[in-house]
This record gives sequence, structure tokens and C-alpha cells, in this order.
Amino acid sequence: MSFVWQTSTNNSSWTDMLTPDDYKIDWEDLDKDSYRSVVNGDLIRNVLKRRWAKIGVSFKSISDGECQALLSAVNRETVYFRMRSPAFGTNDFISFRGYVSKMSAKTDLLRKGWDVSFNIVQEKGASWQ
Repeated sequence: MSFVWQTSTNNSSWTDMLTPDDYKIDWEDLDKDSYRSVVNGDLIRNVLKRRWAKIGVSFKSISDGECQALLSAVNRETVYFRMRSPAFGTNDFISFRGYVSKMSAKTDLLRKGWDVSFNIVQEKGASWQ
């Protein structure tokens, strides 16, 4: 199955997005007041949420119109994301509210295409956690 993703500004009306050339999913647990025991070195963890997601996507040699549509869809204060990938442990869509960080867009004027990359960072808890 290929990577499929959608965006929304209201969490109900979804727009299909351009399929990236590359994507990477990183997960991280969110801990509160974790520390190491000074007696034996064990990690004492108070886990608030598991598998907090950061998804890196990149697009190679896309057109001016594709670049503009892509960046305007994700460059907002509030963005809801729906994604489908076997890496999430399901073939169904997973949904979450997030934001975009580390956005980069570059072009080679001779090639006439845009290379765009950014991270989608989960902002609120989701059903898979």
C-alpha cells in the first residue's frame, strides 16, 4: 500500500494531498518527570502518551502549482491530518491535529522543479496511543 494523506482545517472536510517521494515516521514517548535512580541507575518513567508521531515528507521536482498548493495546505495555525500507512499498524486512516516544522523549498532554475520537505508534528493525542 502506498502512503496516502489528507489535510483539513475543520477535521471533517478532507483534501487529498500529493503523494511524497519519501517519508519517514519517528515515534517518541512523552514522559513527565522521568529520572534515573541514583541507587541502581534504573530509569523511572511516568509515561503520559506513547508513540507521539513526527512524520518527515519530501517531494522532488514538483511544479510551481503543486508547490503552492502543498505549502498553502499545511502552512496554517491549525491543520488536521489523516494518514494511511502500514507503519501505523493499520490499513485504516489515523487522524490527528498537528503542525508543520522545518519546512524547506528549493529549486534548480535549469531543471524547473521544486524540491519541498517538511516535518508533520503531532500536536494532540490520537486514538492509536
